[in-house]
Amino acid sequence: MLYRTFIFILLLWSSGNILGQSASVHAIAPDYAGKSIQTSIAWNPFISLAEYSNTMVCNEKGEIEQLIPLLSPRVVQFETGVYQLYLYMEPGFHYEVQFPEYIEKKWEEQISPFYQPLAMPLVVRSRTSLSTQERIDGSRDVNHTIARFDSLFITANREIITHRKSGQLVNTDSLIQQLELAFNSDSSRFFSDYRRFRYGALKLNEGRTGLAQLSQDYLGPTVMEWHPGFVELFRALFKDFIFYFANSGEEGQKFRNLVNRNQDFHQARQLVLDHPAVWSDTLAEMILLQEFSELFYRGEYHKEAILIMLDSMAHDPVSPQFGIYSAQLMQKLSSLVTGNTPPAISLEDLEGKTLSLSDFEGKYTYLFFGTTDHYGCMMEYPFLQSYIEKHAAYLNVITVMTSEDRDKLDDFMHRNGYTWTVLHYEGQPGVLDDYMVRAYPVAYLIDRNGKLLLSPATLPSEGFEQQLFRIMRSRKEI
Repeated sequence: MLYRTFIFILLLWSSGNILGQSASVHAIAPDYAGKSIQTSIAWNPFISLAEYSNTMVCNEKGEIEQLIPLLSPRVVQFETGVYQLYLYMEPGFHYEVQFPEYIEKKWEEQISPFYQPLAMPLVVRSRTSLSTQERIDGSRDVNHTIARFDSLFITANREIITHRKSGQLVNTDSLIQQLELAFNSDSSRFFSDYRRFRYGALKLNEGRTGLAQLSQDYLGPTVMEWHPGFVELFRALFKDFIFYFANSGEEGQKFRNLVNRNQDFHQARQLVLDHPAVWSDTLAEMILLQEFSELFYRGEYHKEAILIMLDSMAHDPVSPQFGIYSAQLMQKLSSLVTGNTPPAISLEDLEGKTLSLSDFEGKYTYLFFGTTDHYGCMMEYPFLQSYIEKHAAYLNVITVMTSEDRDKLDDFMHRNGYTWTVLHYEGQPGVLDDYMVRAYPVAYLIDRNGKLLLSPATLPSEGFEQQLFRIMRSRKEI
């Protein structure tokens, strides 16, 4: 689907109407010379998936220039160094922007599954219409207005939270009115909606307004899953909604049964829709998608049941777009379910040869994620070496190792006499997310046909060898 979308965009470009279907951005930042910038437009609000993605390398002058396909106003992200920079862009305009001083991401931040980049807006110097060449100063652009609004919003939000912690009341409505008086002259639909979503966050943090009223007054009446302000407020309002709903009495028990026993998507969606905070079937479906992505790993619901529910949603969604979201989420979650093909890996070994999991079919494959300096990993490595020496006839041992560079990784292996196959993760950083690596070490067992057998697998020090023997005996292989 992403491929077809990209081809569709290319066809639009080739039609000759490029000015109305794209925007451009330019900056000169000498400290970015030779640095990579990942540009993306978010596609699916429930998983990390981009509608558009492109990596560019700044030239020796630190000049940044890029044409970005846009069919409608969108928020574009620029990831580089420690930053996740964002810019609201409209098709048909050229943006001159100012990047912040470059800060390199530290090695420990690169390999941490919990690292969060520094999110901040790009400063707009000017905006020029590509059709009329009319140029306005950046101080009149909506991005500048949003940045000013956010600085005041943060102050107001901090005041509300501080008063709530101390048990004091604060007039949140008065704070909202003051903010609105300062900014309501801006007629931009994006910014108008943005302010409303932010006001909903203030009322939520105040703690005196019920979920139903917050949802009706500040989130509704339209689902705008493409709008970052909508998504942020939605997540805050409906976080763990299903958990609390399912433990709220008879209706909650009915919901669990509809998922775990009946896999009845339509009735489950109707139960959610009947809640007073849910004002449309699209919102109900959005809640289910968000919650299924979290509940899948908690053990309260059967994984197979959730996948069946997502499959039903993909085939009979409230809109074609939500059908795509459901199918993409189902594919993402099922990739680590036993019996399925695991996420693809394409990484280089210590000799620079690119290998994938298909290269190891025919034997069992013990896929181990580790580092060269983590104590828990170090305790497991002697076991891995013993597997190579004792079970090489039917077991591959593959480690995806995080190390600052391949030479240090090579030295580590030779210094310790380890001879299993090592893949350097740096060529595919997303592999950690694909395999849900949230701590080191973690392992998976893949069968002879390339399907997940244990997900995750037992660690060596916890009895993996004995478990492998039991599996092989049950299959009459030994």
